Amino acid sequence: MLVLIAILLILLLFVLYFVNKGTTLTAEEALANYLHAVISGRTEAAYHYLSSADKAKQSLQDYKSSNSLGHGLIAQVIGGKISFVVGSIDVTGNRATATVAMTSPDFPLMFHDIFQDLPPAGIPEQTLEALTFVCRHISHFLDKYQGEGLPMRTARETFSLLREGDSWKIDSL
Repeated sequence: MLVLIAILLILLLFVLYFVNKGTTLTAEEALANYLHAVISGRTEAAYHYLSSADKAKQSLQDYKSSNSLGHGLIAQVIGGKISFVVGSIDVTGNRATATVAMTSPDFPLMFHDIFQDLPPAGIPEQTLEALTFVCRHISHFLDKYQGEGLPMRTARETFSLLREGDSWKIDSL
Protein backbone atom coordinates (compact mmCIF):
# COMPACT_ATOMS: atom_id res chain seq x y z
CA MET A 1 0.00 0.00 0.00
CA LEU A 2 2.83 2.35 0.85
CA VAL A 3 4.46 1.58 -2.52
CA LEU A 4 1.22 2.43 -4.31
CA ILE A 5 1.00 5.78 -2.51
CA ALA A 6 4.64 6.53 -3.38
CA ILE A 7 4.03 5.68 -7.06
CA LEU A 8 0.91 7.88 -7.13
CA LEU A 9 2.82 10.73 -5.49
CA ILE A 10 5.65 10.46 -8.03
CA LEU A 11 3.12 10.33 -10.88
CA LEU A 12 1.38 13.41 -9.48
CA LEU A 13 4.69 15.29 -9.30
CA PHE A 14 5.49 14.41 -12.93
CA VAL A 15 2.04 15.58 -14.06
CA LEU A 16 2.32 18.85 -12.14
CA TYR A 17 5.83 19.44 -13.51
CA PHE A 18 4.80 18.91 -17.14
CA VAL A 19 1.53 20.85 -16.84
CA ASN A 20 3.35 23.80 -15.29
CA LYS A 21 6.14 23.56 -17.86
CA GLY A 22 3.56 23.61 -20.66
CA THR A 23 2.06 26.90 -19.46
CA THR A 24 5.35 28.77 -19.16
CA LEU A 25 6.32 30.16 -22.54
CA THR A 26 9.75 31.28 -23.62
CA ALA A 27 10.18 34.83 -24.88
CA GLU A 28 10.23 33.51 -28.45
CA GLU A 29 7.03 31.50 -27.96
CA ALA A 30 5.21 34.44 -26.35
CA LEU A 31 6.27 36.76 -29.18
CA ALA A 32 5.25 34.23 -31.85
CA ASN A 33 1.84 33.74 -30.19
CA TYR A 34 1.35 37.52 -30.02
CA LEU A 35 2.27 37.98 -33.70
CA HIS A 36 0.00 35.12 -34.79
CA ALA A 37 -2.86 36.69 -32.82
CA VAL A 38 -2.31 40.14 -34.37
CA ILE A 39 -1.95 38.79 -37.92
CA SER A 40 -5.09 36.67 -37.62
CA GLY A 41 -7.11 39.55 -36.15
CA ARG A 42 -7.54 38.03 -32.69
CA THR A 43 -7.13 41.28 -30.76
CA GLU A 44 -8.28 39.89 -27.41
CA ALA A 45 -5.67 37.13 -27.58
CA ALA A 46 -3.00 39.66 -28.63
CA TYR A 47 -3.94 41.94 -25.71
CA HIS A 48 -3.29 39.03 -23.33
CA TYR A 49 0.41 39.13 -24.34
CA LEU A 50 0.88 42.84 -23.54
CA SER A 51 2.76 43.94 -20.44
CA SER A 52 0.73 45.24 -17.51
CA ALA A 53 2.22 48.71 -18.12
CA ASP A 54 0.89 48.66 -21.70
CA LYS A 55 -2.49 47.37 -20.51
CA ALA A 56 -2.62 50.24 -17.99
CA LYS A 57 -2.21 52.70 -20.90
CA GLN A 58 -4.96 51.13 -23.02
CA SER A 59 -8.05 49.14 -22.06
CA LEU A 60 -8.96 45.97 -23.93
CA GLN A 61 -11.83 47.80 -25.65
CA ASP A 62 -9.53 50.64 -26.79
CA TYR A 63 -6.93 48.12 -27.96
CA LYS A 64 -9.58 46.21 -29.92
CA SER A 65 -10.85 49.44 -31.49
CA SER A 66 -7.43 50.62 -32.60
CA ASN A 67 -6.03 47.23 -33.68
CA SER A 68 -8.99 45.44 -35.23
CA LEU A 69 -8.43 44.32 -38.80
CA GLY A 70 -12.12 44.71 -39.46
CA HIS A 71 -14.33 41.94 -40.69
CA GLY A 72 -14.42 40.17 -43.94
CA LEU A 73 -12.51 38.57 -46.68
CA ILE A 74 -9.87 41.28 -47.19
CA ALA A 75 -8.49 40.96 -43.63
CA GLN A 76 -8.32 37.17 -43.97
CA VAL A 77 -6.67 37.29 -47.39
CA ILE A 78 -4.08 39.91 -46.41
CA GLY A 79 -3.43 38.34 -42.99
CA GLY A 80 -2.84 35.02 -44.72
CA LYS A 81 -0.06 36.55 -46.80
CA ILE A 82 1.92 37.81 -43.80
CA SER A 83 4.59 35.60 -42.30
CA PHE A 84 7.42 36.07 -39.85
CA VAL A 85 10.55 34.43 -38.55
CA VAL A 86 11.76 35.25 -35.07
CA GLY A 87 15.49 35.77 -35.42
CA SER A 88 17.78 36.64 -32.57
CA ILE A 89 16.54 37.17 -29.04
CA ASP A 90 18.81 38.89 -26.55
CA VAL A 91 17.68 38.12 -23.00
CA THR A 92 19.13 40.19 -20.18
CA GLY A 93 17.53 39.41 -16.84
CA ASN A 94 13.81 40.15 -17.06
CA ARG A 95 14.05 41.95 -20.39
CA ALA A 96 14.44 40.65 -23.92
CA THR A 97 14.86 42.22 -27.34
CA ALA A 98 13.84 40.21 -30.38
CA THR A 99 14.51 40.81 -34.06
CA VAL A 100 11.79 39.51 -36.37
CA ALA A 101 11.84 39.24 -40.16
CA MET A 102 8.29 40.17 -41.24
CA THR A 103 7.24 39.38 -44.81
CA SER A 104 4.08 41.03 -46.09
CA PRO A 105 2.52 42.44 -49.22
CA ASP A 106 4.30 45.64 -50.23
CA PHE A 107 1.39 47.92 -49.35
CA PRO A 108 3.11 51.22 -50.27
CA LEU A 109 3.99 49.89 -53.73
CA MET A 110 0.48 48.52 -54.27
CA PHE A 111 -1.18 51.79 -53.26
CA HIS A 112 1.26 53.73 -55.41
CA ASP A 113 0.29 51.56 -58.39
CA ILE A 114 -3.41 51.98 -57.73
CA PHE A 115 -3.38 55.74 -57.16
CA GLN A 116 -0.98 56.40 -60.01
CA ASP A 117 -3.44 54.71 -62.36
CA LEU A 118 -6.55 55.87 -60.54
CA PRO A 119 -6.11 59.52 -59.54
CA PRO A 120 -9.13 60.94 -57.68
CA ALA A 121 -9.39 63.79 -60.21
CA GLY A 122 -9.81 61.20 -62.98
CA ILE A 123 -12.94 59.65 -61.48
CA PRO A 124 -16.09 60.73 -63.38
CA GLU A 125 -18.67 62.87 -61.56
CA GLN A 126 -21.70 60.82 -62.58
CA THR A 127 -22.45 57.95 -60.19
CA LEU A 128 -22.88 55.17 -62.74
CA GLU A 129 -19.88 56.28 -64.80
CA ALA A 130 -17.79 56.46 -61.63
CA LEU A 131 -18.94 52.98 -60.62
CA THR A 132 -17.94 51.54 -63.98
CA PHE A 133 -14.61 53.40 -63.98
CA VAL A 134 -13.65 52.35 -60.43
CA CYS A 135 -14.77 48.72 -60.86
CA ARG A 136 -12.81 48.36 -64.11
CA HIS A 137 -9.65 49.79 -62.59
CA ILE A 138 -9.87 47.79 -59.38
CA SER A 139 -10.62 44.64 -61.40
CA HIS A 140 -7.50 45.38 -63.44
CA PHE A 141 -5.37 45.39 -60.27
CA LEU A 142 -7.04 42.27 -58.89
CA ASP A 143 -6.30 40.48 -62.18
CA LYS A 144 -2.75 41.84 -62.20
CA TYR A 145 -1.94 40.77 -58.64
CA GLN A 146 -3.72 37.45 -59.06
CA GLY A 147 -1.66 36.68 -62.19
CA GLU A 148 1.69 38.13 -61.13
CA GLY A 149 1.20 37.60 -57.42
CA LEU A 150 1.28 40.27 -54.77
CA PRO A 151 4.51 42.24 -54.54
CA MET A 152 6.09 41.24 -51.24
CA ARG A 153 8.68 42.80 -48.97
CA THR A 154 10.59 41.65 -45.93
CA ALA A 155 11.52 44.04 -43.15
CA ARG A 156 13.31 43.51 -39.87
CA GLU A 157 11.40 44.71 -36.84
CA THR A 158 12.42 44.84 -33.21
CA PHE A 159 10.21 43.90 -30.27
CA SER A 160 10.83 44.41 -26.56
CA LEU A 161 9.63 41.86 -24.05
CA LEU A 162 9.40 41.94 -20.29
CA ARG A 163 9.15 39.02 -17.88
CA GLU A 164 6.24 39.48 -15.50
CA GLY A 165 6.19 36.65 -12.98
CA ASP A 166 6.64 33.49 -15.03
CA SER A 167 5.35 35.01 -18.27
CA TRP A 168 6.98 36.96 -21.09
CA LYS A 169 4.96 39.98 -22.25
CA ILE A 170 5.28 42.41 -25.15
CA ASP A 171 6.49 45.74 -23.77
CA SER A 172 5.97 49.31 -24.95
CA LEU A 173 3.93 49.11 -28.11
